[in-house]
Amino acid sequence: MERKDILSFLKLNLLRLRYFHFLIVLCLSVQVFGQLNLDFNSEALTEPLWGGNISDFKINTAGQLQLSAVTAGESYIYTKYKAPEDSIQVDIYLKLQFSPSNDNFSKIYLFTDNSVESQANGYYMRVGENGSNDALQFWKLTNGTAALLGSGTLGAMSADPADARVRMKIYRDGYWNISVDYSGSNLFNEDLEFYDPGFIFPDSLYFGIYSKYTITRIDKFFYDDIFIKTIEKDSFPPDLLKVDVKNETTLELTFSEPLDESSAKNMLNYTVDNGIGNPDLLTFSNTNPNNITLIFNTKNILSGKKYTITVSGVKDRASNVKVSKKEFFLVVAPQKGDLILTEILTDPYVGGEDFIEVYNRSDKFLKLDGLVVRNRQKNESKTILTDMILLPGEFVAISKNTDFLKQTYSPPVSANFISATLPSLNIDAANITLITISDNLEIVVDSFDYVDAMHFELIDETKGVSLERINLNAGSNDANNWHSASQGVNFATPGYKNSNILTGQPVSSLGFALDKKVFSPNGDGFEDFVLLQYKIEKEGFLVSIKIFDSEGFPVLDLVDNFLLGTEGAIKWDGIDGEGNKIRMGLYLIYARLFHSDGDIREYKNVVVVADNF
Repeated sequence: MERKDILSFLKLNLLRLRYFHFLIVLCLSVQVFGQLNLDFNSEALTEPLWGGNISDFKINTAGQLQLSAVTAGESYIYTKYKAPEDSIQVDIYLKLQFSPSNDNFSKIYLFTDNSVESQANGYYMRVGENGSNDALQFWKLTNGTAALLGSGTLGAMSADPADARVRMKIYRDGYWNISVDYSGSNLFNEDLEFYDPGFIFPDSLYFGIYSKYTITRIDKFFYDDIFIKTIEKDSFPPDLLKVDVKNETTLELTFSEPLDESSAKNMLNYTVDNGIGNPDLLTFSNTNPNNITLIFNTKNILSGKKYTITVSGVKDRASNVKVSKKEFFLVVAPQKGDLILTEILTDPYVGGEDFIEVYNRSDKFLKLDGLVVRNRQKNESKTILTDMILLPGEFVAISKNTDFLKQTYSPPVSANFISATLPSLNIDAANITLITISDNLEIVVDSFDYVDAMHFELIDETKGVSLERINLNAGSNDANNWHSASQGVNFATPGYKNSNILTGQPVSSLGFALDKKVFSPNGDGFEDFVLLQYKIEKEGFLVSIKIFDSEGFPVLDLVDNFLLGTEGAIKWDGIDGEGNKIRMGLYLIYARLFHSDGDIREYKNVVVVADNF
């Protein structure tokens, strides 16, 4: 081979080598991936390989792509992927931790044929504009010129923060169907649809994320769960996600996906147990096809019962179907007598806070959210904010420092607590009134006027000692119905059954009877008093009660001309007329009743006073 031919051969192969090297570098610099799957669970933007202002973004500890710029400006990153062979589905989650504007907004380039917008053909989604009409906007680029194709719900992205989970189904014929969950969850509702007859998929596409921001927003853009894939055939039936009980006649059902209208509107497909049956009316809207409203006019839903709704025969738009069951119950605001005060502490230990305790005396499921606690003496009110539902027979303690209550009084794990601020309560006396508000009218549910003298007389120091209600069915302002909590429970029972609660049966026949035959007024907080319960067929009796020792000597005039109701109790805490603890032994309790119509009655009961038992 001649020298000239050898040089030509070497030059040709050197050019081939350089071209081969260029292809390698090109492939390494912009990798082309198929269907995108970006969950940002890796620690760097390396898979797939990104271009653009990579240093302005980071992957945070929550596994999200987050803007992390140094100063105000614009940042853009992009990657390349190969278009799926069929119609595609695009899923994106984004959150702007502020209310967007023209100075702070984002663009998501779904697919373009060029990484530079001014030269590109393709499509992008924009979030952010001035005013309060911020909506998801979908734009088409033609040689860098943008045209608006459609907008989602006006104002849906104007909140602070503005977040959404978006699902786009884009078909080869140019039809777009956009579903969104504006809470950022996975409960999609159809938001808009449009048709672009000039729609074309390039073979290779750029996906990009653009943020424009002021100095206060340099780290307030978040992106996650970005998936671009071929639309798969829907083989999953609709799930019944939630049953909202609006009132005693109305249920709102929420499903996991849009429903087939014909099957959704068939009232026989919905059945409620406990004798309710099928709905009498049904509402379905194609603008909100995940939701059904059922109305029951003939048999109402009652609070205090748990119900189960069975949904059968309801299909999605791909004709998938299954039987779904979900339990629900009606929650109501407490009315007068439903909710009662059962315990109060106004002189807490150092580091603690006052607490009150309430009890659900009704057979209803009571909503406590919005309950007003008022001290009428000071005209001071506080509103309770809670999602707690108080079931029949349950107690709950309310205090600003519930952790202190748990540490100090060691309640059982079943005890209930609500952390909330109460109106200020004086140690020596306070009023506590429970109020619900309905149609702007206040309803007094219960009210109690507390005085320090209600505590057991032998307790010298009442700091940290609560006052407990004895009989859940007796009056709130009956001084005989309250007593200091037992020492055996550390002097308080927040959130569970009171230590002094009346466990015996009330008087079933007319007359006077003791709730116990033996008691021990020794100040330990256990069995420190005896109740003389009464039941009389007419009101208006006055009673005088005297207590005698076993030798017949009077030791105490318990009450004198005390006006009785028709049913109640009078408490003796074992203190004599001199204010001293009574000695052990037998005692006679003598009650003499007088009525203005001339009716006179006498009752005698014997009780044993012990020290410990």
